[in-house]
Amino acid sequence: MEYNQLPKGFFKKNPLDQLSAANIAYFSITAGFDEDLENEVFDLARKKMDAQRLDKINREREEIPHLETGEDFVRFMRSDYDIVNRHMLCKRALTMQQIVIPPMLHRFCTSMQDMFIETAVYILAHAEQSYVEQLKTLYPKIRDPYAQSMTCLVFGIQKQEDTLPLLLAEYQRLQKEFPEENLGQGPLLAIYILYNKA
Repeated sequence: MEYNQLPKGFFKKNPLDQLSAANIAYFSITAGFDEDLENEVFDLARKKMDAQRLDKINREREEIPHLETGEDFVRFMRSDYDIVNRHMLCKRALTMQQIVIPPMLHRFCTSMQDMFIETAVYILAHAEQSYVEQLKTLYPKIRDPYAQSMTCLVFGIQKQEDTLPLLLAEYQRLQKEFPEENLGQGPLLAIYILYNKA
């Protein structure tokens, strides 16, 4: 991308927060499809988990392969499922994009539930181009500021260069309106990704 589309010295004046929710999500989204890494992390974590949590994880792992409709997925995504199972849930959803993504996008516009938003973003970051185009069209209807911030991150990960004006505007708006929550980091990280600086 051409640098003249950004204000002069943009990256120097706008450093990334390495511990922002956006950066953690980006790491999870990009590293999450490494099954060996996922298994190693789970094996380490399992040793410190109580039996009740392990039982819940295993029940959910039996349930995920049987989710058949988009509504099933949306309901599961909105439940209090264990984050350890997000990878498995998202991988399955991506094999059924035509069924899962339309109802998920519909709910995404109005959801204020962080767990649902993060799972949807994980799926959208790996989704087919047609769904990213739908997400762009729906952007003005997304109500939750956290969902807006994370959607901007999806645009970066999906290399949507045409969203740069939106990303710049949203970075400035979210920084100004939500300084404590650090929501400007979503669009900022997306800009870094588009310029291969992340």
